Amino acid sequence: MVLVVCALLLAVATQYDLVINQRVYSPENGFVVFMEAVGWWPLYLPGLFWGGFLLRRSHQPVWGFLISLGSSIALCLPTFSYLSHRGWLTSVPLWAQAIVVTITFLVSIWFAGIPGRRTSMRLSFICSTGFWMMALVNLVLQGIKLVWNRTRFDDMLASGNFDQFTPWYHPFGNGGSSFPSAHTAAAAGVLLLLLAADIFPMIRRHVGFWGVVCTLYIGCMAACRVVIGRHFLSDTVVASLIVWGLFAAVQHSSFWKSCLKQLQDRLTAL
Repeated sequence: MVLVVCALLLAVATQYDLVINQRVYSPENGFVVFMEAVGWWPLYLPGLFWGGFLLRRSHQPVWGFLISLGSSIALCLPTFSYLSHRGWLTSVPLWAQAIVVTITFLVSIWFAGIPGRRTSMRLSFICSTGFWMMALVNLVLQGIKLVWNRTRFDDMLASGNFDQFTPWYHPFGNGGSSFPSAHTAAAAGVLLLLLAADIFPMIRRHVGFWGVVCTLYIGCMAACRVVIGRHFLSDTVVASLIVWGLFAAVQHSSFWKSCLKQLQDRLTAL
């Protein structure tokens, strides 16, 4: 069903990519600005919490500190930048940014101390998976962006003409990073919930519900990126497909199944 819907959307985008953006463009919409600022967090939050688990519950406190602090910076500073760019914030002093980063870092450390040993092992495992999926998704997306070089809608709008527009299926465009949408791909980090279904029985019992939630969230982000003018419909659909494909490939791989077995063996040994 997902593939059918995406195929239909790409067919529509092939003919109407530019027209859709011209019709729905509304960068002042408060909800789309909010989603631009924080809606991409799902792909990066697992690294934040994995760092906390490494710092508090493993023998790798240095790596835990670096991963958690780095994730705190990677989450907070772009959020400030997005909100400032859209006029929601004035210039944020460096000391204020440092305080927010520190609070985010401390929250990750505090969270790692809450669950019991079995739960923390499961959470640490799924968060580590999310961290490496984040690295993989970014590697794939940035490689495609370098090849496609598609110009963004709002950049063309600012220049006063749309001569640089290229269809989604044409690589080596006129310069830009529109294709595919990194924000939509980051929002698709919520698909980690479907991997977590292999570990947490509560999620597995309601996996259909969580699948719908993930789909709606990704679709919401995709729509917001079109409305705010940073991406075309095709940019968001392809980004969703890429991340969905990567998560599906991991879930059905022998490596994932081997890791699950190792986790189960460690839990049984407790």
